[in-house]
Amino acid sequence: MLDGGETEGGSVEIMHVLKHGVRGNGHVHVAVDLACAQADAGHGVVFASSGGSYDELLARHGVEVVTLPPAEGVRGAARTGLGLLAAARRTRPDVIHAHMMSSAVLGYGVAKLLRVPLVTTVHNSFDRHSDLMRLGTVVIAVSEAERRLLLSRGYPAAKVVTVLNGADGSPREEVEADPLPPPARPCVMTLSGLHPRKAVGDVIAAFAELAPEFPEWHLNVVGWGPERERLESVVADLGLERSVHFLGSTPRPRPLLERADVFATASLADPCPLTVAEARAAGCAVVGTSVGGIPELLEHGRAGQLVPSADPPAMAAALRGLMADPDELATWRARAREGVEHFRVERMAADHERVYASVLPKRTGTPR
Repeated sequence: MLDGGETEGGSVEIMHVLKHGVRGNGHVHVAVDLACAQADAGHGVVFASSGGSYDELLARHGVEVVTLPPAEGVRGAARTGLGLLAAARRTRPDVIHAHMMSSAVLGYGVAKLLRVPLVTTVHNSFDRHSDLMRLGTVVIAVSEAERRLLLSRGYPAAKVVTVLNGADGSPREEVEADPLPPPARPCVMTLSGLHPRKAVGDVIAAFAELAPEFPEWHLNVVGWGPERERLESVVADLGLERSVHFLGSTPRPRPLLERADVFATASLADPCPLTVAEARAAGCAVVGTSVGGIPELLEHGRAGQLVPSADPPAMAAALRGLMADPDELATWRARAREGVEHFRVERMAADHERVYASVLPKRTGTPR
């Protein structure tokens, strides 16, 4: 499906465009990992946003960080667009890669003016504005499930390709951060933004069903978001304050995941959550809902257990088997690790290189 020029053996000038670079957002994490890996591979990479949490990390990897005015309101968007155009004229990218909707709109105009291809990645297909991502010369879906969804919405099949997210070996693990409290063990861990779509309350409900049966087990909740206060109240009402712990947020999840026994996600919609790949790489047994890209990340049940969404009893049943039987737990932890090399950041970057090649003219040269 991908035809066009070649990037192998030659460097490409890439400009990533985001509204912001604040941690705790999956699309930011993907873009940061990708930009760092591309720069490490010898490509020229620019990361344009209103600023964020990873500017120093990007710069250490040789990525040029361009800070744009915030795109707030019509005037703000115009200033952002002019700033992006000025940066693009100076850096002369071969390809512009837009992440999320406002960046696609701004990137589209700049790409047209500079006559370069625009690549867009649909990170959040559940967003009502995600249809704007079809502005791309080629559109990246982050899982096959997402590609099928985009095709059902009328995206042309010839311009939609799949690049499964990868998070193992993330350069974000280099970021210095204050350590969180060590997770109490043995434990189930859930790690996500504390938003309604993540349905962390369903993980708590499942654990609450099991707590009397397994009083030595703990649930560790890692993340931040507007649901935290409500979720803490739920835990208090259930009388589980000694078993359920809210650890806070961290830019370096790997050390925490390596100390967890089971990872659980109850997402109601999730195109391709990095946390599932990170949990597999850390050797957690994984229980996840059958939504979006989660089945692909769990190899359709071979590398982790799948349960229906919005069904805490089903999640409790899967967790019970792991909590009750050390051999079963060890089996699923080993299965999670099998084939995990597919979720390396380097594989994701190589897949993107092939996407860029499909929209670029034939290239020659040597990496810088």
